[in-house]
Amino acid sequence: MNEINEPKLSTRRAAFRRAMIVLVAGALGLVGCLERELRPLNPCTLSGVARTVNVDNVEKVDLLFMIDNSGSMEEEQASLASEIPRLVRVLTSGENGDETFTPVKSLRVGIISSDLGTGPSGACGGTGFGDDGVLITTGNPADPGCSATYPTWLEFNDGEDDPDAIAADVNCVAGSLGTNGCGFEQQLEAILKALTPSTSTDIVFAGGTSGHGDGQNNGFVRDDSLLAIIAVTDEDDCSATDQSLFVQENPALTPNINLRCYVHRDLNYPVSRYTDGLLRLRADNPDLLVYATIAGLPVDLVPESDVSGAAFVSAVNDILDAPEMQEQPDPDNSTQLLPSCDIGERGVAYPARRMIELARDLEDRGANGIVQSICQADFSGALDAIIAKIADSLGGACLPRPLTRNAEREVECDVVEIVSPELGSCDAIPGRVDDGTIDHDDDPSTPERTRCIVNQIVVSRDNTLSEGDGWYYDDFSADVLETCDSSPQRISFTDGASPRNGSVVRLECLQSVQGTAGEVGVGTDCSSDSAICGSPSASVRELFSRVDAEGTMTCDEANTNTCQAQCENDSECPGGYVCYPDANPVDGLGFCINPTCN
Repeated sequence: MNEINEPKLSTRRAAFRRAMIVLVAGALGLVGCLERELRPLNPCTLSGVARTVNVDNVEKVDLLFMIDNSGSMEEEQASLASEIPRLVRVLTSGENGDETFTPVKSLRVGIISSDLGTGPSGACGGTGFGDDGVLITTGNPADPGCSATYPTWLEFNDGEDDPDAIAADVNCVAGSLGTNGCGFEQQLEAILKALTPSTSTDIVFAGGTSGHGDGQNNGFVRDDSLLAIIAVTDEDDCSATDQSLFVQENPALTPNINLRCYVHRDLNYPVSRYTDGLLRLRADNPDLLVYATIAGLPVDLVPESDVSGAAFVSAVNDILDAPEMQEQPDPDNSTQLLPSCDIGERGVAYPARRMIELARDLEDRGANGIVQSICQADFSGALDAIIAKIADSLGGACLPRPLTRNAEREVECDVVEIVSPELGSCDAIPGRVDDGTIDHDDDPSTPERTRCIVNQIVVSRDNTLSEGDGWYYDDFSADVLETCDSSPQRISFTDGASPRNGSVVRLECLQSVQGTAGEVGVGTDCSSDSAICGSPSASVRELFSRVDAEGTMTCDEANTNTCQAQCENDSECPGGYVCYPDANPVDGLGFCINPTCN
């Protein structure tokens, strides 16, 4: 990719801009966040910065259910079965009550159980591997509307399949699990074995076996999909490093088989095995991994659905520290642990510490973790939280900090779409102009690609878009206000003008970045309310003598729509600044500027 040369702006406009070149990635439908965020306000940093983002619109979701099929799960399975059809319909329609989002164009749903057996000598008997993490293909024999068998996964493709029919099929397969599965649940190991390819030779399973990701489950997970995992269980994970843990007569282990996993946690794999293994499936973009657990924790400890990042990690740590989440024998029944929550006639659930730790650790490393309680009256709220997280990944990313509109209501950004010949010419999609440049990504030996300049659509003060196709700075739509509540702005595209899958988008901004939220200083946006400059922060008043004397700055509506410190001469400006007299010819006063910005 060609480097950006230092921008050539008029001296007047460059002089007082407190310029900073920043790269922003937040296009609606673009996946992959650029590493560089908007930096704190710097009086002057003007340099060429070139970064790119590959356009990989998230149109596909591969959804794996891991459902506990042990003897205590009958009521919970019924609750889940009542919600699964709605989950499928919402994802495929993009409509969840009053909320709308970009619908899934291709959805695959696979189901596995928690039963990995206990080895040929273990308490569960059988062949030793149970359902083995293989996707379930049988239908519910108790439902006359279900077929006997189904494909390895159920699939919906927009324009080809009936979402209601797919939802019914998913329900039939989920209903076939029953509750005769092994009571030694190995939920995390089952998930990992289902998805890991056999080529991952460093991940070995019981009996020296390999993962099924490229074997019996081959093709379920696509390279360009959002991978979502929903684990539903009323007990904690007992994935074992040694199947002797499950041999009832093992003299080295406690004879109390019900507390075997609790007493001998040292024989469980570390949770890091699953954090590392699942992240490997989305190594280039962990944001395309969603892990949700509906498990044993008190309902009142469930984090808010919009909590993410460090706040989510902190919330999960608080959950794990709660008294109800500590594993300890029940003083009234020495063969059982104390439950973490009790759902009356529907039974009890036990502290799901390992299931929850995985959600925390994945979130901490850039993926998406969700924690919900199996003790909720129904699973509608839990699945709504999962739907919201998936919807966020299908939509656009939020910008880290606000941008400032100039006098013409534009932000000083260019959006360039770079396309290879097979994607067509610039005029094949609305809002593009061929700038006549051929791009080789800095390597003449690579195939030539066309640079298309994307038209910027101006947003009026009443948030109306001007006519035309292209991109616009969105800090007002209901979707961005809801999705980006902590930093409500992103770059969006008009209908039909989104970048093409497979193209590369280059976003280049020359911006006066706004200062710290809540403070009014040089560079603060005044495009919507010029009066904001009348309340400068104490630090600005201390630096600029005229501002301190008059108690106000002025809004530079002629050029940048930002607050500026006026001056009559250099003495009214702090050290390192000069008074630029031509910046504001209306009243004869200039602006204090850093001369290196000129």
